[in-house]
Amino acid sequence: MVVHPALAKKDIYGDEPSEFPFDEKYAEKWEESAIMLPPYPDDRNLLLVPMNNFDTLKIYIEDKSISRAPDRVARFSLIAESPSGARSVFYDGYRCETRQYKTYAIGTSQHTWSPVANAQWQIVPRSEINAFRDNIYRHYVCDENNSARAPEDLRRLLKNQP
Repeated sequence: MVVHPALAKKDIYGDEPSEFPFDEKYAEKWEESAIMLPPYPDDRNLLLVPMNNFDTLKIYIEDKSISRAPDRVARFSLIAESPSGARSVFYDGYRCETRQYKTYAIGTSQHTWSPVANAQWQIVPRSEINAFRDNIYRHYVCDENNSARAPEDLRRLLKNQP
């Protein structure tokens, strides 16, 4: 038996509305949690993030800085190290539901944080080489349901790498 939607009866009582208006008050409003910068990363607490063989950067996440707030954002200190040993240090947040990241602060040569003025959410870039944020987003921070992993699950993933 084939049923065509155009021929189907709407409502046996005839009072079904033709459309259902969207009511904004029932939608969940996302609100970003307040953040506090963690202590500057300590080399003794760095967890190596495995990258592809053709990537030139070494990427680390600082174990003690990993958190997930009620806003469902995973936050942590991230270190990108070049082959020459030069480092860029970030305090980032990842919104798995929207494939976005935000850099809240950048590390200085004095091992302190410099907050980013007017930090904005950005789409996690997809590129071929040194796509460390994409690698972190897809393989470590976010689970198969596009939710940020619990901090202990992220630590376990990073510590149990071959």
